[in-house]
Amino acid sequence: MRTLALCLSLLVTSQTSQAVTIDQQRTQFLASHKLIEMGTLTTLDQQKGVLADYPLYPYLEFELLRKQLGKTNQGQITAFTKQYSDTPLAYRLNRAWLSHLFKNKRWADYKTAYAQKPVYNDLYSCRLQVARLNSGEKKAALKAAKTLWLVGHSQKDDCNPLFDAWKKTGQPTSDMASTRFWMAAGKGNVTLARYIERSVTDPAQKKQIELFWKIRQSPDLADTLTTKQLSGEARAVTLQYAYKSWSRRDRVAATNSWLKQRKTLAKTEQSYVDKLNRTLALRLAANFDAKAEPLIQKLDPFFKIEEVTEWRIRVALSKQDWKSVNRYILQLPDAKQKSDRWLYWNTVANRQLSLKAPLKQPLSTLSQERSFYGFLAAELNNQPFALNKQTIPLQKPALVKLESIPGLIRARELFLLNRIVDANREWRRVEKNLTKDQKLMAGYLALSWGWHNRAINAAISTREWDELMIRFPAPHKQLFEQNAELRKIDLTWPLAIARQESAFLKNARSHAGARGLMQLMPGTAKLTAKKHKISYKRLSQLNQPQINIALGTAYLGEMYNLFGNNKAYATAAYNAGPHRVKKWLNDRGHLPLDIWIETIPFKETRRYVQNVLAFRVIYDRMSGRNGSLLSEHEEKLLALNAKPEKPKSL
Repeated sequence: MRTLALCLSLLVTSQTSQAVTIDQQRTQFLASHKLIEMGTLTTLDQQKGVLADYPLYPYLEFELLRKQLGKTNQGQITAFTKQYSDTPLAYRLNRAWLSHLFKNKRWADYKTAYAQKPVYNDLYSCRLQVARLNSGEKKAALKAAKTLWLVGHSQKDDCNPLFDAWKKTGQPTSDMASTRFWMAAGKGNVTLARYIERSVTDPAQKKQIELFWKIRQSPDLADTLTTKQLSGEARAVTLQYAYKSWSRRDRVAATNSWLKQRKTLAKTEQSYVDKLNRTLALRLAANFDAKAEPLIQKLDPFFKIEEVTEWRIRVALSKQDWKSVNRYILQLPDAKQKSDRWLYWNTVANRQLSLKAPLKQPLSTLSQERSFYGFLAAELNNQPFALNKQTIPLQKPALVKLESIPGLIRARELFLLNRIVDANREWRRVEKNLTKDQKLMAGYLALSWGWHNRAINAAISTREWDELMIRFPAPHKQLFEQNAELRKIDLTWPLAIARQESAFLKNARSHAGARGLMQLMPGTAKLTAKKHKISYKRLSQLNQPQINIALGTAYLGEMYNLFGNNKAYATAAYNAGPHRVKKWLNDRGHLPLDIWIETIPFKETRRYVQNVLAFRVIYDRMSGRNGSLLSEHEEKLLALNAKPEKPKSL
């Protein structure tokens, strides 16, 4: 620590006598920030001469104030939030200040600070009422307690002093507790519901709650539940729980029972009816139940649930029932019927029903689209792939103006220093005030900085799908291609995987724990490294492109070999796991490849496979290669070509 402080002191002294470069400022910023975090640096007097004009200087001021809140007053907080009101730091410091005041029971100061800069969420609202409770405004605080308590989720512990005081006045009533119980149960917060149950004292209400727990334990009891036993929202919530649970083990029995019970719900509970109709229909369809169709027809007789109608088409595809495919496509809204997906399947169905049905012209029209089905049509029709690429005119004055926006200057600096969370905060704050064209041009700026996922997001947020330059950057292209060659797979395939998985955010991390460009799970990375003798020792290495790409490409190659050199199966396995793909192949592997892809049960995996295969084509074409969507072997497996044999069990 002393060494770092001494080096910083020498750095400051040497730089004050000569011009300071931006690289030197970055070095000093990082060193100063580290010392503030360690508690060694308590003033910025020495840093001002060198860093006062550095874009990220406010971050040092913020960090110093945040570390010294005990020595800070409202005037300093107000001055900072006013001076830096155009940064995310003002809001963050205000929250930190309010939290500090609450923790230290400075009730009057909390009320003053909150009045100047309110934070509109339940936590800070609760804290405000606790401050009032302890500073002579008890009546107002207790009046607000009911609204904060009567919600379907748990409140933070900081609300407890308010609720404890409120309960001493005889609250909540049994009616209020019963209402909150059903709110919590309806949102699936059963732990909270159990806790709230203690406050329900009315015998009739207690009996209803006991019945809920009984049916939750044995869902099939819902079949005989009468309106005298439960009515209104309590009945709707109970039935929702019962049938969602029951349908996991017996979809057909649960659906038959629901079709009888749904008539007993009032019109005021229609939202519950709609949700259960949708849930049960999708579960029947996505599991390809033999008895699915007549039950789905009863659940949605008038084709009101678009997603269910699409699944009815998929069930028909799985049976290669082409008349039903066409009949159900016609039940979709006009816009959906004209989508690439259903135009393709309408064309295939017509051809399967009659060899005289036109094929070349519908495929030719569809092949003008840049999509999985557009590329599939082009390949079947021996036409070139249509990229439909365009680029917004990049006018230098407009770009210069954008580059001079302080928030984007700070965002760039933060990105270059790998402070991605802060960089995104700055970017989003600026982006809210940009026009559509400015957002798009900002995407090109981000691309020029190497901030690829921000560039991609710019095209997505503006819905400018033809801006392929920013939608499909190719960072680490050489690394991807070298590893693809090593694993004997298509050059752009792992690049397309990374584009879909992480949008090229090298430190991306999923909720499940997958990491890096190609989103590898730690266990998979470890096994792959051992199998292929790739140097990998620490979890943090998955954020290093060289290691992540080597491991991800090796694993992709494994999947390719495991699934008979079929990119669709291997891509699905990369996303959903080889065990699931083996099951799907054992269940429906006899189907043509395009039907198999369209009937993948998981929406995420279905979209993933179609995107990755299409992205491969785009990357190939943008690299000047002809490329193809499918190999010759894969193309033979399509519905319009020879029907494949059922694969051997894997």
